[in-house]
Amino acid sequence: MNYPVSHSVSQENSSRLMDLTMKMRHVWSQHVYWTRLLLISIAERLDDEKATTDRLLQNPGDIADIYAAYYDLDTARKIEQLLTEHLTIGAELITALRDGDTAKADKLNREWYANADKMAEAFSTINPYYNREKLKDMLYSHLKLTTQEVAMRLAKKYPEDIRAFNEVEAEAAMMADYFTDGIVKQFPMYFD
Repeated sequence: MNYPVSHSVSQENSSRLMDLTMKMRHVWSQHVYWTRLLLISIAERLDDEKATTDRLLQNPGDIADIYAAYYDLDTARKIEQLLTEHLTIGAELITALRDGDTAKADKLNREWYANADKMAEAFSTINPYYNREKLKDMLYSHLKLTTQEVAMRLAKKYPEDIRAFNEVEAEAAMMADYFTDGIVKQFPMYFD
């Protein structure tokens, strides 16, 4: 039996939602993929470290570009700056861990979590549907999972390293959907 389909969302607005969902998932998957490639480059002392770093550092701008479609330029720049800081600290942390510099690694780890706090605050300030504590929990989980991935790679426990990355990847998709959902709820006129 064929049931009539109710279309409460116009085709155009449905396309906008799909477009935002796909863009957000893409930039967050790129975030974790290029982070992983940099982790491997640093851990294995590969010659592509600078090129990989340069590519990874395009990601904050890509994420900020999505937000620039809904928020002012200062907000997009703040997001880009905080994400750049997140990635830069992470790269320095991986290097310190690889080199066995525990004092520097501890300092950088504290900075990494402080940066996560700033990101949770910044995102929750711009969007009432971004809960600061939920964001903080997601970002802390992201850091914890990434730290596990780094530890397994540096210990040359490659199957565990891959399993850890699988968790990082799954969490990035969940985070992307959370960020998309907040935008859709705050700006329903673009998606209804």
